[in-house]
This record gives sequence, structure tokens and C-alpha cells, in this order.
Amino acid sequence: MKLHKISPPLFKRLQHYLIRFTIQHGDNRITHQAIRWLKRLKPFELKNGTIIIVAIDNKKLVGLVAFGNYGIEESFCVVHPHYRNKGIGERLLKHSFQYLNRVYTRVATDNIPSLKVCFSSGLVAFRLVKGPTGKPTFLFGGGDWKAEEIK
Repeated sequence: MKLHKISPPLFKRLQHYLIRFTIQHGDNRITHQAIRWLKRLKPFELKNGTIIIVAIDNKKLVGLVAFGNYGIEESFCVVHPHYRNKGIGERLLKHSFQYLNRVYTRVATDNIPSLKVCFSSGLVAFRLVKGPTGKPTFLFGGGDWKAEEIK
């Protein structure tokens, strides 16, 4: 399995496929806001803390992680159900640190698989808030993060 950072030209070609993959395999855990962000994202915006990294196995997309403005704007990770519990989410998150010096993400407290990925990737839960769906949600930071950066 290989991990690849998506370039702007490649994103332009794959955007529809990435959206479909996120909706199909996100288990209704990826918010409508996150899907809208991915739909509206323009290739030229893939810079300054906005990246998408994909996991490919035998030419098949099996996972992705996305960060908008280091995760301040948006962040999510999706892994195909047949590839879960194999460390792919953790690998995607850790790989993002090759490109970003810090990341932020939000995870609902009832989303145990995502919480496990965040903690095993070295992210730190630093605040408990009400999430976009009304659920209690942890804010996580990784790398050179600062709690003040997230409101």
C-alpha cells in the first residue's frame, strides 16, 4: 500500500471520486459541512495547510485524510471498511506530518474507532465542545499545535 499527497492537477481529476468515496465509506460520520467543503475545494487551495493524502492498494483507493487550513477549517479521515483495523488511518495521519507541522481535528465522543486512531497517532485531546451535530466532541491537536488557534 502506498500513501500519496494529492497534487492540484490530480485533485481536479479525482475530486468527484474522492467525494463519492467519502460519502460511501464515511459511515455517516463525516458531516455534511465536511462534504460541502470537499465539493467546494478548488485545486489552487491545496496549499498552506490544506492537503489531501490518499492510501492506494493495487490501484484502488482505500483511505484518505483531508485537512483544510491545518484542520481549523475542516478535517476528516475515511478508510474503506475492508481495510479497517489495519493501521491505515494511523498511517495517513502520521504521514500528514511530513507536510504539516501541526494538525487539528474534531471527533465525537461516541466515535470510538476515530478516537483510537487519534490517540494512537499521538494527537492530544485538549478541549470538549458541542460538535456540529450537537454531540459532545473532542478537539485534538498534533505536532506544533496551540489550543488558542482553535475557537
